Amino acid sequence: MTDWLINLPTWQLTRIFGIAAYLLLFGGMALGILYSYPFVKGKRKQAVYKYHMRLTNSGALLALLHAAVLIIDTYTPFTWLELLIPFTAHEHPVIYGIGTLSLYGMLLLLLTSDFRTKLSKGVWLTIHLLAYPIFVLAMAHGFLAGTDSQAPLVKWMYGLTLMTTLLLLGGRGLIRKPVRGVAA
Repeated sequence: MTDWLINLPTWQLTRIFGIAAYLLLFGGMALGILYSYPFVKGKRKQAVYKYHMRLTNSGALLALLHAAVLIIDTYTPFTWLELLIPFTAHEHPVIYGIGTLSLYGMLLLLLTSDFRTKLSKGVWLTIHLLAYPIFVLAMAHGFLAGTDSQAPLVKWMYGLTLMTTLLLLGGRGLIRKPVRGVAA
């Protein structure tokens, strides 16, 4: 069993898991923003929420696998402490620390979403709005630490996901419903 684990193509797996996690989290983020659009109603709103949760949960799971595979990597192995304690990696501690922080942020978002009914709306919303800086941290970690980041397709992926997120967020700001009793 140990030989089988050691002979896995760990570097390729960690790259695949990292990029797939990022894309799933981007999809979850985009759907989360769309969920708040006023024209998303009824069954469509339920479907958007369901896929928002599926994508973010799947992305967080792949992000955990992305980190865990680094333990058995034979080229540049990480220790559990390097993975669990931000900014302690033997190489590029800031870049990998950003990845650790973004993973913790994702886990916080998922956990507080599970306890949403137990939290006040204000507390939950404040925590949930951390999704934006967490997304930026995950993107920065992937772009700066990823060995594929210089590939044109990967550069385009990061650029398009960032632009799409900003456009969706900007669109949401433009069509925000006015608060009752306050003129728009």
